[in-house]
Amino acid sequence: MSIKAKIKKIIPKSLYNRFKYYKYIKIYKKKKNNNNIKIIVNKSSKDLIKLANNVKFNYNDEYFFYSIDYDCLFYSNNTVIDNLSLDYERTFKSLDKISNDTSNLNESKDVIDFINISIQKALETLENSNSNRAKVIKKYFKNMKLEQVENFDEALQRILFYNQLLWQTNHHLNGLGRLDKILIKYYQHDLDNKIITIDSARESIKQFLLTLHKDYTYKSNTLKGDTGQIILLGGYLDDKNELCNDLTYLFIDAIKELHLPDPKIMLRVTKNTPRDLIKLALECISTGIGCPIIANDEVIIKSLISDECDKEDAFNYGTSACWEPIIIGKSFDQNNLKNIIYLEPLNQLLNKENLNQICNFKEFKEKYFIYLKKYIEAIVNQVNSIKFQKDALLSIFIDDCIKQNKDIANGGAKYNNFGLLTLGLSNLINSLLVLKKYVFDEKKYSLKELNDLRLNDNNPQLSIEKSFGNENDFIIELTNEIMEVTSNELKKYKTSLNGKFKFGLSSPSYIDRAINYPASFDGRKKGMAFATHISSDKPLAYTELINFSGKLNYDGNKLNGNVVDFMISPSFIEKNKEKFIDLIIASIKVGCFEIQMNVVSSKTLIEAKAHPEKFPNLIVRVWGFSAYFNDLPESYKDVLIERALKSEGKC
Repeated sequence: MSIKAKIKKIIPKSLYNRFKYYKYIKIYKKKKNNNNIKIIVNKSSKDLIKLANNVKFNYNDEYFFYSIDYDCLFYSNNTVIDNLSLDYERTFKSLDKISNDTSNLNESKDVIDFINISIQKALETLENSNSNRAKVIKKYFKNMKLEQVENFDEALQRILFYNQLLWQTNHHLNGLGRLDKILIKYYQHDLDNKIITIDSARESIKQFLLTLHKDYTYKSNTLKGDTGQIILLGGYLDDKNELCNDLTYLFIDAIKELHLPDPKIMLRVTKNTPRDLIKLALECISTGIGCPIIANDEVIIKSLISDECDKEDAFNYGTSACWEPIIIGKSFDQNNLKNIIYLEPLNQLLNKENLNQICNFKEFKEKYFIYLKKYIEAIVNQVNSIKFQKDALLSIFIDDCIKQNKDIANGGAKYNNFGLLTLGLSNLINSLLVLKKYVFDEKKYSLKELNDLRLNDNNPQLSIEKSFGNENDFIIELTNEIMEVTSNELKKYKTSLNGKFKFGLSSPSYIDRAINYPASFDGRKKGMAFATHISSDKPLAYTELINFSGKLNYDGNKLNGNVVDFMISPSFIEKNKEKFIDLIIASIKVGCFEIQMNVVSSKTLIEAKAHPEKFPNLIVRVWGFSAYFNDLPESYKDVLIERALKSEGKC
């Protein structure tokens, strides 16, 4: 039992929560060097009104109103529901209409009062400015109570205001959803009526993105840049229509021009996505900002439907903080709750079994699966013990919460799934290949002998002809088998909210969880980072890794993000632009799930680490977000440098 668990068992819950609360205040005040921080404890929806009355807003004649009070915090004893994209189209209604639509939901009145007070305080703040822009924004805020959105500019402001409320109420990793879908009606109306031009719309989008970026540091979660502010563009609307309009291009163009690490874009692509849109996406990626990430609708929608997601909902999928699919406006899904470390059952097997009695690779593999299943069961039990904070604000934007008069934290959403991440699958596969070759086939080592060398971090560097990522039938079959065992084991369990468990081949913790972790037979030494997502630790043709990924089975619950991760030098991509466009198009056809690219050379990274002052604006892709290289811990810089060197065949 952990120390935390023992404390909770010994003392009453009320005292334990008070201990957590005071510890939270102490840490935050020290971090901010500010003793005047106000903490509103979130015990019920009434506390939203307390928060609204204590928050201070500021406006300094910016293009959009957007104000987060860093020093007025909303504290919750239980886990706050994060990693969601709000259905911002619902915010385009008047507050009166939202109030009427949600009147069936307990505590909705408190939420409406919270929003009303916030609107009034924004208006009071705007009164202090005499600028023409402030007058326009004041009109938008007055409209919020009784009128639905009337134009494109107002729609952008409405999104920003409700997004601001999410951050203020301690929600983190807030996505923006499918903006080219929900905004196109207002954009087209204004364009047709000569209220805006394409150029003025582009400028509004740039200001919108800059506004979201301005609280970049405050919004960051674990690392600077980890904000979850992802905009989805493109993709299928239904089985007959696709989403590709002016705004799809304008958002990518604006992100490309601004060259900021945040917000980020996920581009949903299909077999019919225009080549010029893919070209624009590649040009944006090539600037080094690491987005858009490419999501393959042909695979993801099919996977969602195979996991019993309604077809209509599957077409409108969004994403959690990085790339894990959710259903916008209908999902509670918490997709980053725990990591399955695929090396862990292997270590347990090696520590507990009599290694001299294992005769062949098949027997070894079957024993591994026994330990994997037990390990997954333990993870499920841990995750199901999490208590989520009731969330009246989120609940008014979730269909089924309103219908059932049930808070989202109590299972009110239509989809109540838990998502698990995975680490070290590549390390596991390559370790198994080493064992198969040198222990069971060629018998150059006994299993105990090789394991003793591993435990002493004295692994011999044992080469294998083919490894994870190679288009090799045995490796693909082995990878799919491990995924299938994981899938079938998770299908045995329900979440604490009667939902399902899902998993994917990606995780942000490939460095943190590897610290002090034992060495593995693939040559990875103790404490070295795990392999990143679906990638290769050897120079490998991009087409081969794409084809490998396309042969993995992503059906059912194997859909919590499956990301092919490339490191590419700018010069290489510059010389092969058309081929890379062809590569993305091919990836759609062969069944790749998602792709992200880090376009930067090892030379640049090495120089930037040695002379950070020369590279203040160097952006790199980290996990599922982008960040300034200089903001990263040294361990992340080192991993990026090593991966770049390997991709260039230099180590």
